[in-house]
Amino acid sequence: MAPSTWSRIVRRTALLISLTLMVVLVVPHAVRADEPQRIVRVGWFESPFNSTDEVGRRSGYAYDYQQKIAAYTGWTYEYVEGSWPDLLQMLQDGKIDLLSDVSYTDERAKRMLFSSLPMGSEEYYLFAAADNHEIVPDDYTTFIGKKVGANKGSVQIGYFRDWAESNGVKAEIVELTGSEAENLKKLAQGDIDLYLSLDGFFEKGEAIPVCRVGVSDYYFAVSNSRPDLLAELNNAMNRVQDENQYFDEQLYAKYLQTSSVNNFLGSSEKQWLDEHGPVRVGYQDNYLAFCAKDAKTGGLTGALKEWLDVASSNLENAKLEFEPVCFPTAAAAMDAMKKGDVDCVFPTNLTDYDGEVIGVFITPPLMRTDMSAIIREDEQRTFANKERVTVAVNADNPNYDMFLLDHFPDWRAIYFADTRECLQAVAEKQADCLLISNYRYNNIADLCEKYQLTTWSTGVEMDYCFAVNRGDTVLYSILSKAAAIVPASTVNAALTHYYTEDSKTAIANSVSQIFMSIVVVTLAVAALVILFLLLRSAWTDRKGSQRQQAAPTREDFVLFDDLPVSYSVYHVTHAEHSHVYDAQILYANKRFAETGGLQDEELEGHFVRELFPYIEDSWYEDAKRAALDGEDIDRDYTDPLSGRRFHFTVRQIVCPGYCAITYQ
Repeated sequence: MAPSTWSRIVRRTALLISLTLMVVLVVPHAVRADEPQRIVRVGWFESPFNSTDEVGRRSGYAYDYQQKIAAYTGWTYEYVEGSWPDLLQMLQDGKIDLLSDVSYTDERAKRMLFSSLPMGSEEYYLFAAADNHEIVPDDYTTFIGKKVGANKGSVQIGYFRDWAESNGVKAEIVELTGSEAENLKKLAQGDIDLYLSLDGFFEKGEAIPVCRVGVSDYYFAVSNSRPDLLAELNNAMNRVQDENQYFDEQLYAKYLQTSSVNNFLGSSEKQWLDEHGPVRVGYQDNYLAFCAKDAKTGGLTGALKEWLDVASSNLENAKLEFEPVCFPTAAAAMDAMKKGDVDCVFPTNLTDYDGEVIGVFITPPLMRTDMSAIIREDEQRTFANKERVTVAVNADNPNYDMFLLDHFPDWRAIYFADTRECLQAVAEKQADCLLISNYRYNNIADLCEKYQLTTWSTGVEMDYCFAVNRGDTVLYSILSKAAAIVPASTVNAALTHYYTEDSKTAIANSVSQIFMSIVVVTLAVAALVILFLLLRSAWTDRKGSQRQQAAPTREDFVLFDDLPVSYSVYHVTHAEHSHVYDAQILYANKRFAETGGLQDEELEGHFVRELFPYIEDSWYEDAKRAALDGEDIDRDYTDPLSGRRFHFTVRQIVCPGYCAITYQ
């Protein structure tokens, strides 16, 4: 076979193999792209799990979770609406494929498939109508003989039976098949006395939570007729958890945590408030954006004020009254609480152990802040690599001691009287840094600039809580509920507002300082101008004899060398039989030389037309009228070359033919 023939065969074979590979690789993708969408029929029951707003947009705990799952599976959902009991039956009958919020039982596991991971955890409560005064939450005997409504077939019924048996409560269970709205209507009408449901399943005010009876995990349930979905569901849920292990908690905080349970005080809590009166809140002064004493009103200002205002009116069955009391330091406020002068203290950042040691309880956080270290500017790149760090700490603020123990136990604290001394210590290398809240930086911005200090992010947050004496357990419960009902968005908005206001104050202070500097300079200039006028007056009084006086020299004007305005002296002349005037520069001070961009030796003795040929004729006319005619000229003047504007003043001095000009 000829070489050329063999070469053609090889090329054709290679081309055939390449085409085959392209078909193998491309065709499956094309087929996959043409596959129909995978429709999953999912149960939809109106609740915090599945919610539809007034314009038809969907949201909710289960809805958000299902969208995450669809991102990994490619599923397309077909929503089937109904009450939860009806949907559970439809799942068992194969009429829907997927249902959320299903608690596991062995009996249910025979009729449906459960996801391998729970989608969350839920709490079951007994709810009473808002106008039902027969049910006393702290007295379970008032539950005896009552009708307790619950969704038919729900796992809550079993939890209630166990709770009732352990607490000696005999009650009639009424199984319901309606929606949440229909069940709540039965409660309001008195068809049932108590309703067993999940916390957060309906709007606050529709019913009052009186008692928790149980808690359990809940899952996605898949119809036995769609086992093909289960493996994909499990894989997707694992990937969601790998992506964000706190996904469940975030959904809970978003849709369920602001539920109604914490909006109500128990009878013992209401009794405490009735007997005690306003809650006295000790707070630290000069601690914006968090708290401070208002210089104008003498009352509380800062984010704590906004928090107290919201907390006072957000409870459903009680109104809280607060009485803020100012103290110079957090330590002084804590001492006052120990003596009984106040009931609680803000801000406090202590662990439970720290609280036990000093005899206080720490509430859940009211607000939190990112923490920064104030360091020297020249150590921005090296600070993170320091083997040993010394922290300047305010002696009267125990919060930072505990913060260091929790987050930076290897850092060594060194104590100073106040923040100013701490910053000075960092600047003078007595300490390496000062810890401060990002919301507090405006208070020290000027000092940081003065000492050439800057911020370095620690990457951690500090919680600010109430501290209460360990004997005040009822007050602790009240404040803990209050901490849960004030939205984080409200707190963050307040912190941002007062941080901005603090920034405005800092700017105003800087402007005030600049203004004072301007006043000082202006007074100095005025004094020099007055001196100039006095000299001119003295020269004018001797005008008759001045005509015989010798011409002035540079040495006559050295007084004006450092005058902060441009000052120069001219001898104005004109050629014989000519109306063209010129002016010889006899003297120019430092500011005039700087403005003109020339040195003294380049100015004095030279003529203006020589050095500044672009100056307009009107300038020479003004110089002539002052020097030869004795007029005083005051007007605005624009330099034709640079475009700069000046206030132009021309006065005759010493004798005719000479004038002094100032530019401001």
